[in-house]
Amino acid sequence: MGRDRRWEEGGREILPDGRILALSMPLLYPLSAMKRDLYLSLVKKPARYMGKEVNAACKEWGGADVRVALVFPDLYEIGMSHLGLHILYHVLNGLDWALADRAYCPDTDLENLLRERGEPLWALESGRPLSQFDILGITIPYELCYTNILTILDLASVPFLSRDRDGGEWPLVIGGGSGAFNPEPVAEVFDAIVLGDGEEAVVEIAAMVREWKARGGARKELLEALAGTDGVYVPRYYEVSYGSGGRIAAVTPSGPAPASVRRRILPDLDSAPFPEKPLVPFVQTVHDRLGIEVARGCTRGCRFCQAGIIYRPVRERGPGRVMELAQRCLRATGWSELGLLSLSTGDYSQLHALIHGLMELCRPGHVALSLPSLRVGTLTKEIMAEILKVRKTGFTLAPEAGSERLRQVINKGITEEDLLETARDAFGAGWRNIKLYFMIGLPTETVEDVDAIKELAYKVLSQRPRGKRGQVTVSVGTFVPKPHTPFQWERQLSLEESRERFRRLRKGLRRDIRLKWHDPGLSFMEGVFSRGDRRLFRVIRDAWEMGARLDAWSDHFRPELFEAAAAQAGIDLSWYLREREMAEPLPWDHLDTGVEKAYLAKERQRSRSLEYTSDCRGGRCHRCGVCDFKQIRPVLFTDRAGPLAGQARPSRENGGGPWPCRFVFAKLNCARFISHLDTMRAFHRAAARAGLPVAFSRGFHPMPRFSFGDALPLGMESVCEKGEVHLESRIEPRQFLEAMNRELPEGLCVIEAGEPREAGEAAVSQRSYIALVPCADASVAAEALQSIGGEMSVTFRKSGSEGLVRLEEAVREAALRRREEVAGLLNGWDALEQEGELVEFSLSSSKARLSDGSQREVVPRPLDVLAALFGIGEVEGTWIRIVRVA
Repeated sequence: MGRDRRWEEGGREILPDGRILALSMPLLYPLSAMKRDLYLSLVKKPARYMGKEVNAACKEWGGADVRVALVFPDLYEIGMSHLGLHILYHVLNGLDWALADRAYCPDTDLENLLRERGEPLWALESGRPLSQFDILGITIPYELCYTNILTILDLASVPFLSRDRDGGEWPLVIGGGSGAFNPEPVAEVFDAIVLGDGEEAVVEIAAMVREWKARGGARKELLEALAGTDGVYVPRYYEVSYGSGGRIAAVTPSGPAPASVRRRILPDLDSAPFPEKPLVPFVQTVHDRLGIEVARGCTRGCRFCQAGIIYRPVRERGPGRVMELAQRCLRATGWSELGLLSLSTGDYSQLHALIHGLMELCRPGHVALSLPSLRVGTLTKEIMAEILKVRKTGFTLAPEAGSERLRQVINKGITEEDLLETARDAFGAGWRNIKLYFMIGLPTETVEDVDAIKELAYKVLSQRPRGKRGQVTVSVGTFVPKPHTPFQWERQLSLEESRERFRRLRKGLRRDIRLKWHDPGLSFMEGVFSRGDRRLFRVIRDAWEMGARLDAWSDHFRPELFEAAAAQAGIDLSWYLREREMAEPLPWDHLDTGVEKAYLAKERQRSRSLEYTSDCRGGRCHRCGVCDFKQIRPVLFTDRAGPLAGQARPSRENGGGPWPCRFVFAKLNCARFISHLDTMRAFHRAAARAGLPVAFSRGFHPMPRFSFGDALPLGMESVCEKGEVHLESRIEPRQFLEAMNRELPEGLCVIEAGEPREAGEAAVSQRSYIALVPCADASVAAEALQSIGGEMSVTFRKSGSEGLVRLEEAVREAALRRREEVAGLLNGWDALEQEGELVEFSLSSSKARLSDGSQREVVPRPLDVLAALFGIGEVEGTWIRIVRVA
């Protein structure tokens, strides 16, 4: 009997006709599946911590010489939207001898649970404690994640400071990312920090660790070797001394460390590695789309922008390669939106040709195209028309400043007429809401400049066609001077100054202008850490010990903790917002972006005289210092590209449909922690990966025509969930079943499919369940049975130490009674070591009176019923395994 190898390796065995023979999964995780499930059943969003996403590598632990945990110090929804982590995950897992796993900062519910139970934070795929990895690669994406780094290290039982890890077999803690260009407030946490592009650096570092492990070298030898590696900063080899007034006097290198560390620059993006099978999360992420990097770097020269400095020069990925990646990634993921990522996508040399080619690829599958980083003046009517061929995505413009004068100060290079023309085109094309982004507190800003923000917003709103509805959303944040920019010496607004300017903006604002603003307290702390030094680590650590967590989230941010910690340390936080003297040594001067400090000073001077610095991609070099014009230089695809075409799935809109197909599916094991909405998205993406001709709704936002039954409560399993899909062309139900089961993630499985007349339709009046209730006594339940409303039949069977095995057998038996298709449905269930009751019961619907006086049919929640029967509390209730079987 032949088997599909892909399914066999995934723990599933499928007969040639599509029937499921078995779903057996060996126990791979040191943190047992049962124990992990107990934790997941007690948290708000358990799917964050499951792993097992589509396209996850899941490499064998014992087969790797070097094991790396890639850590993003924020919630999963943020970290999974970070393209850099996906790229490094792909690069490292592409090495035969390396393993890369992932971890994210847990929310406070899981953190508290782990502390109560004394359990370490685990990596998603291996289930291993982070302390067992050779390398913890921690991204430093922004300043307000510093306390999250401490949370992760503490939950991993890894000492905070590099020097405290010298005496044991601790992981090497390495940092990187855009926040690495002034990591000084947390520099002593890291053994090493990578500056710049990491694709090549991570391979070199992993190889060094592999060789060091093989010969059993001392930790000091490894750190010395890292200090001699291009683009690697080892903070312990740099001593900071302070002079009068608390200012830095000098940063002195020692040992093998160079006087300054110059960032790594990848010369050619077109040949750089990029994941062709990106991870597909179970939960909806902040940027819930497929992102493809079309260019790296921007030389527009906005004087406030750190990214424009630390990612120079511009290196474009060729349009042919972008098309190839889009085609492969969409096929492997099933995403419904494709984002072209760069600092300024509108400046991409072959944008028009690329968008036309991508739309030919995306339109048949109703994949939307988004360009999240468009500059005013680069978005043409032609591009808008192409984007609208599928559905509208967001429309955001960033004037940054309200007045023409202030835009000249920051070298924005756009005029008011440019902005109004773009807004007019957008409203005319059908967008109803335009978002404008501004900053307050920019250098030389006056009250008139603040008022100009409202005036410009009204002018944008006036561009909507007569008689048409429209809204302008104005989003405003406080300017934070960033290291390595022409404005790195500037003063930042105080907390009260920011609040006063926001009050001024709110005053008298019309209802069709919506104002949103970034919390000034968050901007204050960002400014402190952005230009901070090593003395701030004590503040960060003490605030963390007082309870500071997830500080970038306004509902978690507690500024009073940082104020108390600073007072305890004798530090005035507002001192870090002051204007710096031009000759003053700065905490980050020993970290070299490649852009010369003299160039930054010159640009600051030009801002005061309102002089414009052109984009060097036009051919004029401004001698910033980044390019050597041998290896490092701008890479632009300026030659006009011919027609770009991908192998699009042919349109099925003339197939005589839509054809309805009803199906029944199982939701088991880890899939029980996926919410109803996320389960729907998993089916949408699986159908797209399978290439099924799913019909879509009409209108501005077409959606796949799937519909599902009532939501299964989170944490409950089922072998009888119902759904329906409409297809553009008729296919055999068996074909639909087989195609979906090749693509659905673990725990989801279609077990029956047919046309509506075959599947039948009837109102649900009764539901049947099987449950394993640990540490329960049937005699207690029998006494309480009379208090349960509605008709209910209950069967109790004592389960010994093999409770879950018995439950699996009972569910298998129930499923076989329902249909011959299923020969086995459950996998990976650990046996409970305590006794409990195996309960089979059915719940019938009954009339319930609602608050408005009306009546409706309701079915009691099975967990409530079991809790009432057995006298079980809320926490113990999460240990019950309930499976809906009919």
